[in-house]
Amino acid sequence: MLAPPMADAEPLPTTPEPTAAAPEPFWQRPLVGLARGLIWLFGALPEPLAYGFADLCAVVWYLFWRLSDATGRRSKGYWRNTRIAFRPGAPLGPTRPPRHLWRWSRHIAWLAVDFCRMHRITAANLAQHCDAREYEPLRAVYQQGRGLICATGHIGVWDVAGHAAGLLGLPITSVFRPSPVPGLNRLIERLRTTTGQTVVARKNVLWTLKRVLARREAIGLLCDGGGKHSSVVAPFLGTPSRTVATPALLHLQTGAPVAVVAVLRTGRMRFRVRVYDVIESAASGDRDRDLVAITTRINQGLSQAIAEAPEQWFWQSRRFRHRPPGELPGPDGLPPLQGDTP
Repeated sequence: MLAPPMADAEPLPTTPEPTAAAPEPFWQRPLVGLARGLIWLFGALPEPLAYGFADLCAVVWYLFWRLSDATGRRSKGYWRNTRIAFRPGAPLGPTRPPRHLWRWSRHIAWLAVDFCRMHRITAANLAQHCDAREYEPLRAVYQQGRGLICATGHIGVWDVAGHAAGLLGLPITSVFRPSPVPGLNRLIERLRTTTGQTVVARKNVLWTLKRVLARREAIGLLCDGGGKHSSVVAPFLGTPSRTVATPALLHLQTGAPVAVVAVLRTGRMRFRVRVYDVIESAASGDRDRDLVAITTRINQGLSQAIAEAPEQWFWQSRRFRHRPPGELPGPDGLPPLQGDTP
């Protein structure tokens, strides 16, 4: 659940020798202080005012994308991704939903407010903020004692997901992409770990995740990404795409079930837990085929989440930038759909 996506699994690293931390530049202190002040301010403001201010910020985001690369010719960005995802034959259909750009822009702005205010969600008022009826079957899977891999993506509100998981009795270890400002990392880590979540930096993290699963605990991974080194190709929103295979690899190595989940927004400070698939005992003995099959199921679940709330995904991402080897674009210049692949 929760933090920017990991790269594909790497060989297990050796533990590096500890080194003395370099002194932090002085300019970072006011930056962290400003961030702390803004988080406190948006957490203290009345709800309508906090989200109303976010709406004003969303106008800037909306205008930027309205005036930027509307032909979608670049390899990333909102217009490129929507051209790929919304077309004849694609799971999302041939056209974008009405007011999609504005609704997405507002979602991006509201994410920041959600983060500042999630400390207001407590065990006492969780039911008022979060519809968690679909969590009960997931709890039963977790209580089997095999550990749990929660596979999610940049869909919905992943920071709230990690916060709520702890309140539901499922403290998870999630992976995050650290910023170059250590003080900011510490601030964000404190906010993310108040309900029992543990966060670890994404670099050389596979060994740590395997240890967590060996203790029969839960991990959360953002796995809707894929880079040039991602070896597994699986359809995402109907388009074959390089995809992070870490959840599938950990399932095959540890036997822990994989739950494809998302926490979607239903209003201001109102959310809903969704479970799209639970993958258990998916190993067939053919490792390469299993990696593709499991990753395909994860992508299908995340695609269902995006279809349910198409304005709540990271449409500005580089999701389709790195293409499978030997792929030829279609007549429209876009990557081919799954059924069009030779």
